[in-house]
Amino acid sequence: MAQSNAQSAENANEDETQQPGNRPVLKYRHGGIELTVWPNQTENGIMYNTTISNSYKDEKTGEWKAASSYSPTDLLALSAYASKAFLDIANLKQQGRARG
Repeated sequence: MAQSNAQSAENANEDETQQPGNRPVLKYRHGGIELTVWPNQTENGIMYNTTISNSYKDEKTGEWKAASSYSPTDLLALSAYASKAFLDIANLKQQGRARG
């Protein structure tokens, strides 16, 4: 399995789908699979949500398209990324408590 590429939000040029002006804090990628962690400011502090996407390049048109199915290899990558995201979110929450 390819190595995870967790990236900071500062380097991301992603569609801001969670809240206006919001950027992802973490990303994990493997092929067309991507798990993204988004911060969301609430009355109780920052909460974290994740989005999972799958895309592929159409061989005929050369366009990238969204997919809603996952291969067994994709599932293995998603499982690893979900575990890593869980731990990384726990660390982000712990850092937030230490600053507060």
